[in-house]
Amino acid sequence: MEMKFSDLGSVRKVALIGRLDTAGVDRVESQFGAAIVPGGHNTVVDLSQVTFLASLGIRMLISTARSLSRKGGKIVMYGASPAVMKIIDTTALQEIIPVAATEQEAVAMLSG
Repeated sequence: MEMKFSDLGSVRKVALIGRLDTAGVDRVESQFGAAIVPGGHNTVVDLSQVTFLASLGIRMLISTARSLSRKGGKIVMYGASPAVMKIIDTTALQEIIPVAATEQEAVAMLSG
């Protein structure tokens, strides 16, 4: 699991690359939260290169979203593959963290 950070104006972008399973979450969880939560950055999470989403990955996303919410920020995910989207749908994750089809749509969801 790898992460790439960039900024889209006032919105932080995090691209996750690889498997969000036990090993992947162990590798990136503290860095993921530390890059987003302290500044209260509205964040879009690019899932287009995530090949698998396990329960620990879901927990990491929810935990970070809740911590960020307490700082006044929001997270929107986008670009999930059909396999990852099926996991998101099955677990109803989109009821906690909104899911957009594209980066532009995700950024617009944070603005509106």
